[in-house]
Amino acid sequence: MTSSLTVRRIPLLGALIAMQLILGSLLSIQLLLTKISFAFIIIGLTARLFSPLVTAGSSAISSLLGMLLFPKFTFFPGFILTAFLTGLVFGYAFQHQTSLTRVLVANFIVVFILNLFLNSLWLHLMYLTPWSVLLTTRMIQEVITYVCYSVILIALFKIPILNQLTARFK
Repeated sequence: MTSSLTVRRIPLLGALIAMQLILGSLLSIQLLLTKISFAFIIIGLTARLFSPLVTAGSSAISSLLGMLLFPKFTFFPGFILTAFLTGLVFGYAFQHQTSLTRVLVANFIVVFILNLFLNSLWLHLMYLTPWSVLLTTRMIQEVITYVCYSVILIALFKIPILNQLTARFK
């Protein structure tokens, strides 16, 4: 990788972190037990352009900045871990290619394992909400989320200009 390419990648990563922060904090709907956000689009783009660890780190940084700059509820570091793991999953899934199978499997892991179970664990620890309440109220939302994530990311990764940019910045 040439130094000029590296110099161009750093501001790009900064812009992606800023966009993720805006979509994840400012333009999201956050309720007590759930959050609706489109920051996953930026995490997917970051995963196509950068390594899994860079994607995970940028996702965690964006989550931390969002909690510090735009607090909506109690700060809890577990959500930063979830953001890191989301970036890691997307990073490994989308690093070399973005097939339908990769998108569906990555979204399944993120939505049902990280969002549903891990975030429910954080909510349970924070608010002592019973598991039955957490899982029943969040399950329907996560099924809808899985469909939305999958459709949007599949459509996004089919955009020809994105593939050209990915090839140029890799």
